[in-house]
Amino acid sequence: MRTTAVVSAEPGSIRPDLPIPLAPLESPAGLLRRLTFGPGRSFQRARNVTLGWLAAAALTVIVDRLLVAHLVTSCVAVVLVGYAIARVAALVIVERRQNVFEWRWLADQSRLLRRHSFEVIAFRVRITADDSRSAVRILDLTNPADVEWLLARQADSESASSLQARIEFGYWPTDSFGRGSDSVRRGLTDLEVHPVDVPLGRARVRFPQARYVTVAEDSGSGSRWPGRVASWSLIGPVLLTTARPAPAT
Repeated sequence: MRTTAVVSAEPGSIRPDLPIPLAPLESPAGLLRRLTFGPGRSFQRARNVTLGWLAAAALTVIVDRLLVAHLVTSCVAVVLVGYAIARVAALVIVERRQNVFEWRWLADQSRLLRRHSFEVIAFRVRITADDSRSAVRILDLTNPADVEWLLARQADSESASSLQARIEFGYWPTDSFGRGSDSVRRGLTDLEVHPVDVPLGRARVRFPQARYVTVAEDSGSGSRWPGRVASWSLIGPVLLTTARPAPAT
């Protein structure tokens, strides 16, 4: 057993879902994006509008070549074709920059998530008896006796492989009042218990392999890039900061 520090991030900065911001662009790239996207920020809408301009330009060219063949329509066709091509080029440039920014942003948020510790609200272990009946034992990880019981179960290879813990933890959303909560399930073999000597009001839990992944928006883009929301994926082992266990008697 070893002592570990409790690491916390800024309250509200770590949540189950985070809106992915648009890449900060300086002029003229920022102006290019505003002209391409208009008042919205949907990549799929920008694609659809661009396809509409391409169709209008193609139709104008057809009308000019086959029906009218007038100077005015020729000028309009040239303008529409040029504008449509410019929109396509602008959309490609903006999406590529957004793609690069998004991967870096996800990596930064994932590092914050892996370093952040959450307050444990409840820790439950499901125990199955010999007659196949099961019961749930609720542990207080600030109680040395409960921590000693958990470590004893982990030391028993048979118990550690068969018992499963459910860890409920809290987080602080930035867009609502009160605390949110989430939970994970892990076998006892996936738990790393780090006792500390300082008094704990609550045990803490950390996910050193967690990361944020993109979730495609429901309106417009389907499963295609770019995603508009990042959702946390709490994979891998769990690190628990607990009280020091009671001395063996």
